[in-house]
Amino acid sequence: MVSSTNPNFKQLRVAVIGGGLGGLSAAVALRRAGHLVEIYERRDFNVEVGASISCAANGTQWLREWEVDIPDMKPVILMKLVMRDWETGRILNQYNLDKYEEEWGNVYNMLHRQDMHATLLKTATSPEGKGTPCIVKIDHICETVDSEAGTVTFKNGVTVKADIIIGADGIRSVVRGQIGVVPDMKSAPQTCYRLNVKKSVVDELGLVKYSYEPAIQFWGGLQGKNGRSKYYKIVMSPCSDGEIVSFYCKYHSHLGNFYSFMPTELTKHHEEGFTFAEVPVSDVIAGRYDELDPDCVNLLKNSVDRMPWRLYVHQPYDRWFAGNTCILGDAAHPMMPHQSQGACQAIEDAAALGIIFSDKYNFTTDVTAGLAMYQTVRKPRATRVQSASARATENLNERIGFTSLTPHDASLAAAEGKLTINEMNSYKMHNHVATEVDKLGGGMGPTIAVM
Repeated sequence: MVSSTNPNFKQLRVAVIGGGLGGLSAAVALRRAGHLVEIYERRDFNVEVGASISCAANGTQWLREWEVDIPDMKPVILMKLVMRDWETGRILNQYNLDKYEEEWGNVYNMLHRQDMHATLLKTATSPEGKGTPCIVKIDHICETVDSEAGTVTFKNGVTVKADIIIGADGIRSVVRGQIGVVPDMKSAPQTCYRLNVKKSVVDELGLVKYSYEPAIQFWGGLQGKNGRSKYYKIVMSPCSDGEIVSFYCKYHSHLGNFYSFMPTELTKHHEEGFTFAEVPVSDVIAGRYDELDPDCVNLLKNSVDRMPWRLYVHQPYDRWFAGNTCILGDAAHPMMPHQSQGACQAIEDAAALGIIFSDKYNFTTDVTAGLAMYQTVRKPRATRVQSASARATENLNERIGFTSLTPHDASLAAAEGKLTINEMNSYKMHNHVATEVDKLGGGMGPTIAVM
């Protein structure tokens, strides 16, 4: 039993459905809060793939609070955002982050999904560190959830009972449907391919070395010449100790990581989310990619791990919990990727659960009230980021960073309702939870002072 100075604190059994980044973050947060956590994943973790993950200060702060070994994630510390001309690669705009850590207290980490996942899994299950090590069970595909009885039944016939059930099962969440949430969604006007380029290949072939600079670099995203759609867009960033350049089309830094975006009608892929099947380069550079900066095209032609990512726009859900069951991350607030906040928002979800069900409060005696508090704290902020991500699909200048090139720009952007770096990074979740708990009264705060 965990030691606590709050006599009302109760150690809970937690079932996390889904072992992705959000699920593992929740597992770590609740382990640190003193609970017994089991993680149920549908497949073996050796199929984990992906490209770069942005972990800005509002995500990094929680990794630090949970004592995660961030260097083990092989981060590249981001130093600038660069907007380039689609056809020539000429720099059109740049936002420098050289004083980012000084201003916000944490760096902006670029991470490869596999590296981040491996470290979070290690943190969750290691015998070292605060709390009881989490247990991981693979080959468990969620079939039904009874949020009143607190049970989960899997397709393999196993049924488990838990005090809290967390649906971290992603964009196609089963848990979401089991708590009565029916998504209102439509196909996005833009689709994506993510791919990687190894730094060793960049050097070997004499490709442009700025591809593995510590920057997120953009091509397109604005209406172009001769009617070129604003939905054509490249996002490139380094990760994995700079050994990948990652693209959306996407590139990495140990690898380079690219994200390649194009109008939806050009894609051959229709199922929402990632598809775990590599596609040829010709799929990635279809349509007006024949007008793309030749240096960027050469990077794309030498890429690996080219995977489709079909995008849909979801309207905010009416609720995130029922009974003792909640959803988080993509299961709760799937968003377009254009604010680079998807992972950070899942981490914030996890952090909120860890705070609410810590011994600082009495929610372990009333899980449903705790999950209502989780929704109160998280849903408005995540929904705001979700909406801003959709707007940035239509206008790259809506992106965090480009809205905040100067303090004056940031003030104007905030007045116009745009998302800014200040809004994301100055947020104090501990204070927010405390304020909301005070509004409740009725003994949800500790009955004695908790250090």
